[in-house]
Amino acid sequence: MKELSIIVPVYNKAQYLDVCIESILKQSISDFELILVNDGSTDNSGERCDEFAKKDDRIIVIHQVNKGVSSARNAGLKVAKGQYIGFVDADDVLYTRMYEVLISNIKKYDADISMCGVRRVSPGKVQLYGGNNTIKTYTRDEGITGLFSGEILLSNYDKIYKKETVQEILFAPTLSIFEDAYYNFEALKAATKTVYDDTILYDYMIRDSSLSQAAFSQKYMKALLLTKEIVNTCKKELQNHVEEAKAFDFNINMINLNMILVESSKTHYQDYNIIKANLRNYNNFYKGNQYVSKRYKYGYTLFRFSPLLYTRILKFYSALTNSEHLNRKKKLSQ
Repeated sequence: MKELSIIVPVYNKAQYLDVCIESILKQSISDFELILVNDGSTDNSGERCDEFAKKDDRIIVIHQVNKGVSSARNAGLKVAKGQYIGFVDADDVLYTRMYEVLISNIKKYDADISMCGVRRVSPGKVQLYGGNNTIKTYTRDEGITGLFSGEILLSNYDKIYKKETVQEILFAPTLSIFEDAYYNFEALKAATKTVYDDTILYDYMIRDSSLSQAAFSQKYMKALLLTKEIVNTCKKELQNHVEEAKAFDFNINMINLNMILVESSKTHYQDYNIIKANLRNYNNFYKGNQYVSKRYKYGYTLFRFSPLLYTRILKFYSALTNSEHLNRKKKLSQ
């Protein structure tokens, strides 16, 4: 049995794939298997995966018709034999000691999940999530709270998971947005302890063609079905987290509202009305909830007062900060 299984879903990433794979193969640990899942790429990504496999016997390549990132990760999970599981996006770059640190911490603290800090690189902007060189541990409840509050990133790429803890958990195949959030929610439910070393060890690269830069679509509306499901799950199984789950649902609705307003509420009129109705359910909730983001509290208060004024301020702020919402709009106009 390998110590670590690293799963990389690959779809049309040929121009970035070599750098990503090389950063994995150069890890300071060597006892791992690298599972590359070619999800029906139409460029030469599949061929590049096969070429790497010929050179390194730690690499396993799976070819499948295009089914989406969740299905690709699930395909990797089905064959993974490592004691721990990690996920990497095919256009990102890992620091050499990343998995050495994550595995060391998961053993040292007898944890089920181990996390590290992330450098998020987008066109014209770099954001650090971590970088203070501190270590923190979370109980099961603290981990769930951390996910809802944003202290724990929704992503999978900054984490490893003990296989025996998450072996029954799969990604929701209908999701290509927020699929990480669903997986992490289920994983944190199953975990007894999580450890977070906030040393920056992963570069998350946001490309112009990435899903995070894509125009608003029904993929984002499906994410709202997920957040509602999480609220319902908490009502049934995790009653002490219901208020946090509701705040999480509110925050994600606000993110979608902002995307629509920057692009065009007329173009997405039906979805705009659905989100407005969702938010109205929180009219007596959002102001007094400590887990609702302050900017969304203020934003929704202004939106309720004047949607037009809020939209103008939002567009001005998006232009000022070069936000992803604005980048989506620019792509639509090209």
